[in-house]
Amino acid sequence: MVHVLIRKSKKSNAAKIARLYYDTVHIINAQDYTEQQINAWAPRVYEAAFWRRRFQNYTVFVAEAAGDVVGFAEFEITGHIDCFYVHHEWQRQNIGAQLLKRIEATARKKRISRLFAEVSITAMPFFKKMGFIVVRRRKKFYRNCSFMQVFMEKRV
Repeated sequence: MVHVLIRKSKKSNAAKIARLYYDTVHIINAQDYTEQQINAWAPRVYEAAFWRRRFQNYTVFVAEAAGDVVGFAEFEITGHIDCFYVHHEWQRQNIGAQLLKRIEATARKKRISRLFAEVSITAMPFFKKMGFIVVRRRKKFYRNCSFMQVFMEKRV
């Protein structure tokens, strides 16, 4: 198990998060989605300003290893987990589990009893392993593409 520092994101992390998001979608999620879907999902590396604006609506945690951002997760006070990504070179090293444990601890502290997320088919096995259950599956339409999405939840 790799030990990483899980902390709240800083504005200065936005550019690394932008690259991490794009690369993870194009390398990891490409195993389960078509090229057209991947290009609709992450058509380019969004500028840091895009991410800084987006993060105003979330508590954002990052996983840091060797001084670099190797994962991030967005969390809302409602219990919703939105973006949840681990760098493609750091997969399967318990980083996602450490990010999720931080979210769960935050949820308990804020008396949030349920976490939920709309996850990709790529991420579904990870969330199941972490105790989430499938509530429903649905097709999501985004940028003229159809994606299979899985709504999952967990009581904390």
